Amino acid sequence: MSCSLLLKLLVVASVVLPYLLCTAFSINIASESNNQRVVVIGAGVGGLATAARISSQMPNTEVVVLEKNERNKLGGRCGSFDVDVEGVGVFRHERGPSLLLLKDEYEQLFTDCSRNEKTAKSYGLDIKQCIPAYQVVFEDGDTIPIGFPRSKCNQGLSLDEIKDIQILEQKSIQKFNQLEPNGFDKWMDYLDTCAAYLDCGLPNFIEERLDLPSFPAFLKEALRDSLLRWPLQPHSTMLSSLFESPKMIALASFQDLYVGLSPYINNGQIGGVLRKTAPAVFGLLAAIELHPTNKRAGVFAPVGGFRQVAESIYKLCIDNNVKFQFDSSVTSITDEGVYYISKERDDKEKKFINADLIICNADVPYATETITRSDDSNEEYQETYDWNDKFDFSSGVIAFHWTVSKSLDALNTHNVFMSANTTSDAEDSWAVLRDDDIQSSGNRSSSIKGTPFNFYVHRAGMTDDTACPSGCDAIMVLLPCQGLVRQKELASVPREETIEAYKQQFNTGVINDAREAILDRLSVLEGLENLDDLILHEVIDTPQTYADYYNVGAGVPFGLSHGLGQLSLTRPGAECKSHNNVLFVGASSRPGNGVPLVLIGTKQVASKAIEKLKSKERIAA
Repeated sequence: MSCSLLLKLLVVASVVLPYLLCTAFSINIASESNNQRVVVIGAGVGGLATAARISSQMPNTEVVVLEKNERNKLGGRCGSFDVDVEGVGVFRHERGPSLLLLKDEYEQLFTDCSRNEKTAKSYGLDIKQCIPAYQVVFEDGDTIPIGFPRSKCNQGLSLDEIKDIQILEQKSIQKFNQLEPNGFDKWMDYLDTCAAYLDCGLPNFIEERLDLPSFPAFLKEALRDSLLRWPLQPHSTMLSSLFESPKMIALASFQDLYVGLSPYINNGQIGGVLRKTAPAVFGLLAAIELHPTNKRAGVFAPVGGFRQVAESIYKLCIDNNVKFQFDSSVTSITDEGVYYISKERDDKEKKFINADLIICNADVPYATETITRSDDSNEEYQETYDWNDKFDFSSGVIAFHWTVSKSLDALNTHNVFMSANTTSDAEDSWAVLRDDDIQSSGNRSSSIKGTPFNFYVHRAGMTDDTACPSGCDAIMVLLPCQGLVRQKELASVPREETIEAYKQQFNTGVINDAREAILDRLSVLEGLENLDDLILHEVIDTPQTYADYYNVGAGVPFGLSHGLGQLSLTRPGAECKSHNNVLFVGASSRPGNGVPLVLIGTKQVASKAIEKLKSKERIAA
């Protein structure tokens, strides 16, 4: 065995072995009984699901959720908002996630926590599959639909709908073979490798649940073709050995954006993947979305939008006697409980609620810099916003929510616009995730017009006709950008002033430039040549918006990136270093970002919480 191969096997062992061994109302601050109390900070998906899990398993424990926003922002980043256009109707837009993956994780929550054996659908969560999963659009107008499940008969489709999908799938296969010889066979071979990574990676490295039968297929793929599919090499290095066309490589790697990483090698870093580069194993994201037969695969949409996800979990919480108080912003955490301000009463006096255990669903970089380190000696209330900038963050976004007077039939439900005319263009299109000059200086003055860049477009109405009036559309465009550049001098400034100051990092010039560049790229599709003339209403979000609404570090909606230095055991865990009575849950903690991973994390955090509470009960007894 060569030294190189031995070294690589040792790296895998170092990762694998640890796993082998190892309603709203005001709260009565005074406890009405001797029962234990859990306070959950934040009514995002992580907070809601953890509250439901704890309360369902420990019904004598009082669980209280404090949420800084109004009731209509339930769910945090997992939420929707409406635009009412007079004389036209109501349009729904997503402010956070727009595609639903690993649907079993959503459904399992209701199975685990329902007291009456009610299902997710009983709580109003109706999940519909998107077929095809995506349309990919290149700069030159070339398009290809991808993501066709092998079995279509169990999707509730009519025979005509199934026939139309089969015709579209055949066109997709032809397009793959036009991109390069045997392109479709190569694509399916790649997805099978990704499925092996998924089947092993999900239970063992994400769920932290030992699954020995999945390792042989994982190792077979990892050692295949003289290590050309080695999972810890840069993603594009593996893809370059499998595909010839830059467009094929783009099709196989666009999911890396979700975890805040570029597929291309990061020169100067150990193995080229330690920071800001996706290792090849992240191909498992392609399997989650696109594999035709894997039981976990598929892209779905919640009917009624993602706020319906939050509303359904909220109802589950209510059934389990979880208490909620909205407009309640937590300012600090102590070993005895939580200080907060009730915005409903419009005063500056801190309130206190005692807690035996605190679940913090606030973003970890924000929470550890702001609310777990606050000085409680002063009785004056001052809400602040700051974050720990020592982490690597995922991509920020500039989001354009466009209410449109016409049905945009050239768009699919989910669309990815990629720059891949040449290998150089493809690599340059990911530069925004690595532009340290911007991150250090805050300079965003350079134009993106005429440069390679990638972006995503969501058209909800194609899958869910409740999203907009007939004959119209509601679309969301997400343009990756750098997050906010931290200004230390703002750390102790009142929050409103701080947020206003950060707004200046994305001025009108930056936003208008992005808008024009996106409209130009969209114009390659039929019917979108004059899209600007069809827009009835526009809402624009920047990292400052996400900072304001959700207190996320750097204003980044995806949370921390998933580079090897922040992956699995190297990612912030549930335990708070400064307070024994605090557990973290959410996108920036373990196992990672995205709603399904957060839901998986809630199982782990709820289990830790219940053990802590039972331990306290034993001590008290």
